[in-house]
Amino acid sequence: MDIAYVGERLWIGELGNLFLLLSFSSILLSCVAYIMARYDKDPQSSWLSLGRWGFRIHSLLSFSAIGLIFVMLANHCFEYHYVWQHSNLAMPMRYILSAFWEGQEGSFLLWIFWHIVLGNILIHTTKRWEAPVMAVFAMVQVVLASMVLGVYIFEYKIGSNPFAVLLREHPDFFDDEVFQFADYITRIDGRGLNPLLQNYWMTIHPPTLFLGFASTLIPFCFAMAGLWTRELTAWLKPAIPWTYFSIMILGTGILMGGAWAYEALSFGGFWAWDPVENASLVPWLTLVGAAHLMLIHRNKGTSLFMLFLLTQLSFLLVLYSTFLTRSGVLGDASVHAFTDLGMSGQLVFYLIFFVWLGFTFMLQNRKLQEYYTVATFACLIVYGFTDSFSYPLMLWFGATIAFLYIAYKRHFPQAEKEEELWSREFWMFVGALVLLVSAFQISGYTSIPVINKLTPAFAWLWDGLSFMIPDSVHEKLVAGSFAPKTDAEVYNNWQVPFAILVALFMAYGQFLRYKNTKLVPFLKKLTPSLAISVVISVVIAIGFGMTDIFFLLLLFTSVFAFVANADYALRMVKGKIRRAGASIAHIGFALILLGALISNGEQEFISRNATQYNVADLNDEYSNEENAILFVNDTVPMGDYFVSYRGKEQRGINFFYKVDYYSEDENQELIKEFTLEPFVQLNERMGNVPEPGTKHFWGKDIFTHITFAELEETAQTPYKEPEQHKLQLGDTVKGSSSIFILDTIQRDLNLQDLGLDSTDLAVKAKIKVFTLDEGLTIAEPVFVLRGNRIFSIPDTVENGPRFSFDLINPAKQEYSITVEEKRGKEFIVMQAIMFPWINILWLGSVLLAIGTIIAVVNRIRLIRRR
Repeated sequence: MDIAYVGERLWIGELGNLFLLLSFSSILLSCVAYIMARYDKDPQSSWLSLGRWGFRIHSLLSFSAIGLIFVMLANHCFEYHYVWQHSNLAMPMRYILSAFWEGQEGSFLLWIFWHIVLGNILIHTTKRWEAPVMAVFAMVQVVLASMVLGVYIFEYKIGSNPFAVLLREHPDFFDDEVFQFADYITRIDGRGLNPLLQNYWMTIHPPTLFLGFASTLIPFCFAMAGLWTRELTAWLKPAIPWTYFSIMILGTGILMGGAWAYEALSFGGFWAWDPVENASLVPWLTLVGAAHLMLIHRNKGTSLFMLFLLTQLSFLLVLYSTFLTRSGVLGDASVHAFTDLGMSGQLVFYLIFFVWLGFTFMLQNRKLQEYYTVATFACLIVYGFTDSFSYPLMLWFGATIAFLYIAYKRHFPQAEKEEELWSREFWMFVGALVLLVSAFQISGYTSIPVINKLTPAFAWLWDGLSFMIPDSVHEKLVAGSFAPKTDAEVYNNWQVPFAILVALFMAYGQFLRYKNTKLVPFLKKLTPSLAISVVISVVIAIGFGMTDIFFLLLLFTSVFAFVANADYALRMVKGKIRRAGASIAHIGFALILLGALISNGEQEFISRNATQYNVADLNDEYSNEENAILFVNDTVPMGDYFVSYRGKEQRGINFFYKVDYYSEDENQELIKEFTLEPFVQLNERMGNVPEPGTKHFWGKDIFTHITFAELEETAQTPYKEPEQHKLQLGDTVKGSSSIFILDTIQRDLNLQDLGLDSTDLAVKAKIKVFTLDEGLTIAEPVFVLRGNRIFSIPDTVENGPRFSFDLINPAKQEYSITVEEKRGKEFIVMQAIMFPWINILWLGSVLLAIGTIIAVVNRIRLIRRR
């Protein structure tokens, strides 16, 4: 019998579905119109007007759909699965933005939102480039709009729609009894926002990062327009400012993520080489390389093929990162990748489509374009009719490399002679290659889960090459069992040499001239910076006791890049801010490298356990060298301070732990310096989350977070909640304050001494108990059977646990022992890390953004002047 549900706001979902469907239709119309306008010679073509109106209607409908989701979240419309999944009644309204883009559908809509903003700006600024640029732009927007359609074509689902799935229709809730009530809306609460994301960084970091992702599309569109119209260089003039804008926004978003990880997520640092972090860094690296190649080609007319390749790769790597983070393939390798919503095939198809589109344009020859198209669609057809995409994907990848090589040799102008060794364009090109190799290494290691899915299909190939491949590698290739690379040390070992080279190129690159540079004047200009850098590097290395050769080289090149670019801005540019954008950005990047090297390489755990208790007894992963046990009101030394834990306080869903830091004056009296309040956020459904407390100084940060604490309020009883253990003889149990072993079972007892009747049956358990206060003691609880009733005579260890003997299972020779451990003095386990000179990194981040903004503004000014 159907239930007439009360209170459901189904009109919102129906209206939202309509908005998304019409939004997709209008952007599809805009795309077709702009493609037609590209071939129409009339500059005021009606196709162009139709394309503009289609995009504007798409904008209005998309904004309306986004607005409806906010209405749903603000009004707690838990009848919709998306709202239930990402919010609840307890969630503060200030996190409504975070709840919107926490899910895949909301993040796609955020991406669509930024594309709409940028697209409307392009419509009004691109002038003669509007038709080809907006045609490509609208193609991408069609793809994004399809990701939130949630419609089925035959058995294939296209996208995931936040309006389409009602909670009562979701497969996970088919049998939930609450939906037997017509007014179930009044009986449910949402799952809530992930506690890790209940932070102001979640409000500002994702929109900045997605604006960065969206902005990489614009250089891609201009590059495609240049290939499409066969104007292979004219597109650079409008594209360069957008490229630097994209570098600035995407870089800022990445650095915001680092600040969030450092400040709020208790990662113990600003970067963890997590796959999702890497997925945003890699496109930024290639885009920086592309931007420098744009400057080379603008000034010298060389490196055109590599310029097109890196510009396209930057956007294509954004699409690839979308596949990595949203297909579920990183589910076991990343702590904050999305789960698979059944769209992995759709994501693969779109990625292949845009690779095909971009590289087809690069072929610049109709016959080659046709051959490459046939190869691509043949691979897609094979993929569509097989369960595995390994063969078609790998074959298509090989075909792509072959066709690109042909395009490079046949259809792009080759330099008549090689660049001079001491020319600016040569070293900028080398720098771009280093960034490309760096991005390739990061992407390769991040893609190990994908590689594991591809390699088993080529077992025959690995077998044929087995004489060249070590046995251990061969086994992993056949089984697809390479371990994901999540250890930061693995990435650091690769990336530090790349960073050394990039910093070195930044140091002397601006002192070089285009075409050729006279060596003697060049060295004369560079010598003061070189000498100052050597002195500073030696002082820092001695001060921090650095001995690692690669760290020493990175230290020197970072300082050299900072000093040389500061010198160039002051002497060569004469302090003119308009022309100093590149130097300021380089100074910022050098400081980021220097700050990361010093703060991360020289970080020190000042929290060392000074008590007789072993933190490993609480958790095997804890180390006494990195964790300190703090008993309430006790004062212990910690680094340069004395620290005292003053107790905890619950404020809402958070437990705050007050930790006072003291210094010692000349009279050896303690003077309070500051107080930190690391806290633990309570979340029954998703697990409790520690949040750090950090004290910022000019020269260091003291970063603290709770690694262990008893979260319940202090009880009135002297014992904790009882815990029952099923044990066999010899079994050992580790408690929070004791270790006990079931030693023997004694059956011949003197009932009279125990105060029992002669008809009672009794068995005594002999338990060896180890406590820090009492050492080894014996507990002897008794199990008693009196008629049909059983009970226990408990035994209590002095200053230790109380034991009860509850049950005997003769068949398994198993004994049930209940333990009530005594409540000791309240304590916490805290980790405190000192990051020296971390502010160098944050200052560098600010300067990198400022320098790039100056470069963008100056480029726009020059374009307008010309």
